Amino acid sequence: MAMSAPLDLFNQYVDGELSPADWELLEAWISAEPGNAKAFLDWMALQAWTHDALRGHLLQQVLSEEPPLACAALKPDAKRPAWKTWAAVAASIIAAASYYWMQPLQTNEPAGPAAPVAIAAAGAAANADVVDTADAGARNANEQEMTEPNWPGGLSDSIAASLTGLRHCVWQDPAAAIGIGRQLHAGSRIALESGVARVTFESGAEALLKGPCDFIVDNAMHGTIRYGRVSVTAPKRAYGFRIRAPNAEVIDLGTEFGVAVDQGGHSEVHVFSGEVLSRSVDREGQQHGELIRVTANNAVKFADPAQSPSKIATNTSLFARKRMAAVAASARESVPSDAQLALWLAADASVKMAKDKPRKRVVAWSDILYGDNISAEDALQPDSAAQPALARKAINGRPAVRFNGSSSYLVTTPLETTDNQTIFIVCQFGKGAERPGRKRGSQILNYNGPPHRLVSSTYEPGVLQIGEPLAKKFEATRLGGKLFSGRLNGRDVSESEMYCEPLGAGVPIILAYRYDLEHHTSSLLINNELIDTKPALRPAGVTSRKVIGKHGFMKFHFAGDIGELLIFNSALEADDMNSVTQYLSKKYDISLKPPSAASTALSTDVEN
Repeated sequence: MAMSAPLDLFNQYVDGELSPADWELLEAWISAEPGNAKAFLDWMALQAWTHDALRGHLLQQVLSEEPPLACAALKPDAKRPAWKTWAAVAASIIAAASYYWMQPLQTNEPAGPAAPVAIAAAGAAANADVVDTADAGARNANEQEMTEPNWPGGLSDSIAASLTGLRHCVWQDPAAAIGIGRQLHAGSRIALESGVARVTFESGAEALLKGPCDFIVDNAMHGTIRYGRVSVTAPKRAYGFRIRAPNAEVIDLGTEFGVAVDQGGHSEVHVFSGEVLSRSVDREGQQHGELIRVTANNAVKFADPAQSPSKIATNTSLFARKRMAAVAASARESVPSDAQLALWLAADASVKMAKDKPRKRVVAWSDILYGDNISAEDALQPDSAAQPALARKAINGRPAVRFNGSSSYLVTTPLETTDNQTIFIVCQFGKGAERPGRKRGSQILNYNGPPHRLVSSTYEPGVLQIGEPLAKKFEATRLGGKLFSGRLNGRDVSESEMYCEPLGAGVPIILAYRYDLEHHTSSLLINNELIDTKPALRPAGVTSRKVIGKHGFMKFHFAGDIGELLIFNSALEADDMNSVTQYLSKKYDISLKPPSAASTALSTDVEN
């Protein structure tokens, strides 16, 4: 890029403080070079990511506990190693971003010429499907059908993590045992005599604790291990996640690492992939010495805060590592491994049952890790009254998770999804879907909560939903998808809203819903038949819990079976969509429409 990015204009744009003259300067810069528009959008994406993290109180915790890094200067020091300069620059960028994003956000239209983003959003309004009685309209008219999440214990900013797995666990104190799916507040303790427990932090970091182990969940970005062994996998959105040991701390830089602490309080740090920053601390948590960089396949030992850590041999066998569900050869050949797979649930491979009776209740539905899906966002339900059942011969003889239409549902841990989405669901409605008197549609998949967010502005990312029409267009077993994108002039706005004809109960289908903001198109396919296409004009990317079997916060429950669910953080090409559909068709013995007609129509949709 020949011209330097005008960061002062970028910052004024975010703060809504651009004068008319500055608008002209910014637009001129964006148009001057082919790469400038992308640079501006990349910068905006970084600000949005930082804002989300700050709003969730994640980065504040890191920054407040890390004054040396947060205050580091941007000016490189030739005498400092490159990794130290990079760490200081990264921390300073985060600190600078927090300054701008902690200012009051502009919720009204900026003065002066409309911003490029605002122009796109305003243009979208004219093409959206505007209805009076969809989401918020139904809320106003049917308050008895509303419910704040009845997720056990509720969900709030005080939730730091969830217990998402147990394997042969013996607790040091049986009275302090915790069940799968339970939320962990700041200060929660996990003390194991033996076995392995999996903790998924709200930031997305995942910790595997191997007993004997004594571990404290400090907050969404921080855990403390008193003794024992913990291995951590941190996705990019958990950048800066920290583990504190009695005499050392480890700061993640996008990696997988392990920390082992013996009974004497001596710590070892082993890095499996990526890299971390680490340094000595004392019993009071005071930091000693400089941060050191530990890269993949290296390990260091901290024995005495007064001494430098020593390099040791890496030993991955000390730690529990992730167990991946077996993926059949037919699936490996059909499901693209490089298409940003975000969630994969299959009833025959990854369902976990409640230990108490009846055994058929589902307490967790584990995310299948495959290809570029490397972090597990399991769907959980610790409340026995809301647990769905496992029906072993439901969809043409194949297993499925069965939802009762009145109380059962599952909720994933926070899952990052993007503006481009492709969703596949193998499902069928149950007889309860056709019961007399139904006036509101159920939902199979909802990207909103708990805790839910109220999408009050069409400028915010919308909420993708798969299910029946909620109100105005309701017909039982009429299935489809939409993006609820907020309110405009007192009305609810939904776009990319498409439904098939009523299916009836007991009819297995493969639904594919594709939302492609990049090319401004969306598509709905049922059994490989293209049902409809609509414009896709608004952002959908959000990190949130996904609700399965229910609306995000209203009592619109799905009555039926789900055999498989896949979410991709990309708009799949026609060939990949056809490949996944063919795999699901063979597995569940569901007949398809001729693929050529659907593929041709979808290819045209993508090109347009």
